Amino acid sequence: MASANKTAVPGESLRTHLRAATMAAHDLLDHAMQAANGWQTRADYARFLSLQHAARAPLESWLAAHAPADLVPPPQTGLIAQDLARLGLPSPAPAPLFTIGRPGPGAALGIAWVLAGSALGNKAIVKQVVRIGGGGWPVAFLGDDGAMAFWQGLRARIERPAAPAEAEGATRAAEAVFAHFLGVAEGGQAEDAARESLPA
Repeated sequence: MASANKTAVPGESLRTHLRAATMAAHDLLDHAMQAANGWQTRADYARFLSLQHAARAPLESWLAAHAPADLVPPPQTGLIAQDLARLGLPSPAPAPLFTIGRPGPGAALGIAWVLAGSALGNKAIVKQVVRIGGGGWPVAFLGDDGAMAFWQGLRARIERPAAPAEAEGATRAAEAVFAHFLGVAEGGQAEDAARESLPA
């Protein structure tokens, strides 16, 4: 995946830097996730939740093992499992182990930024889910206030300039997270295509 300039501009906030440096990766993932769910049926929603659970489980494990406590967002796989159970589905197997090699400065911050920032998108998505599902689909994950609270706390940290090494490390880690989610989403689409090609 091609990346933008990872060198922070002097005086630029880390948040501004991360958004600019990962914009292409973020857009690519958004497109893949939209294609993966469609937002029209209960099965579409269940597929979205399954992809989210599979992708987030190894990321949450990585953060628990490597990140300081103030950079560990509230785990959300339990909430996703709860939603899937209410839809009558089991939790999927997690995606392959997430790794970025030896963690350097900013790595945990970059991963936390992606996961916490997704809570903003979830607040928009939950409105669609409630509308399309007629209020009958579970939204413990999408409506999680804990993720939003963590994001608000993280903002104060990322809206300040960061040291060059921390900015570069955060960018590389964030890109790795986007690539990880993209791999899970594309794998899910491939599985769906294979099932659709089977004879009835």
